[in-house]
Amino acid sequence: MYIRSRRTAALLIMTTLALTACSSPTQAAPPAPVATLTSLSTPGSWTETFDHLDPARWIPSNWSGFWQQPGLTGTFQPDNAYVDGHGHLVLALKMQSCATGLCAQAAELQSAQRFGFGRYTYRMRAASTSANPKKAGQVLPGNISGAFSYVDNSATEIDIEIEGNRPKTLNAAVWNGLTQKSYAVLPTGTSLGQGFQTISYEWRPDRITYFLNGTRVWETTQNIPQSPAFIMLNIWPTVSSAWGGLASPGSVYMLVDSVSFEPLPQGLSKNNEHSDSKVVPHDSVE
Repeated sequence: MYIRSRRTAALLIMTTLALTACSSPTQAAPPAPVATLTSLSTPGSWTETFDHLDPARWIPSNWSGFWQQPGLTGTFQPDNAYVDGHGHLVLALKMQSCATGLCAQAAELQSAQRFGFGRYTYRMRAASTSANPKKAGQVLPGNISGAFSYVDNSATEIDIEIEGNRPKTLNAAVWNGLTQKSYAVLPTGTSLGQGFQTISYEWRPDRITYFLNGTRVWETTQNIPQSPAFIMLNIWPTVSSAWGGLASPGSVYMLVDSVSFEPLPQGLSKNNEHSDSKVVPHDSVE
């Protein structure tokens, strides 16, 4: 069960950053597709292959992390979200000992644009000690790898979360506001931090269905959100044996090979008018 907290200072920082970004010429309206964004056959569909990081499409987070507690502090660092030059997004979590216990430099990236009903697909490898996509690293406790849709205090939140201490488990959760939640804890039989997996959710007005490597693994018809939301990718620290595990000094890396979006066909969706809006931080801890 998640415990959710909101920090006013973080909200103000992110709102200021987002409003500044939206007011700049590069953020005012989504540009035409560039090389890193491949259009698919369905109108409005796209695939991001992270050949480079387009600041008009993706915004790195820079705010004090929601995980602050005795013994654990830190921030999201923009430099910890980068592309490797070989078609992968790398999100780094760097932990070090400090006077207050553990200090974390985490990473988060979000879309500049909101998206509504449709299929979202993430080709990703959860956190490990390897930043090399061709080499498996060691999976360590003390972190969460996340890919999700989020807006406005969980008015819409559709989560994929993978715990460092339980890398063979896929955590799926759907929020329609802070008090309405459906979730599933899904054993997968494989370490999600040892190799790339394709994880999808299909968001319809009346249901959300999750898929792992093309196989349906969970569906809910309860608490279905309706508001278009930002795409979020992040890695952040934990110091709980019940959620994520106990972090220790060192670095781990979440890798994303691609992100795809395919809107529902016309007539099945009413919320797919893409829009830009202020960013509100996502913060889930247990």
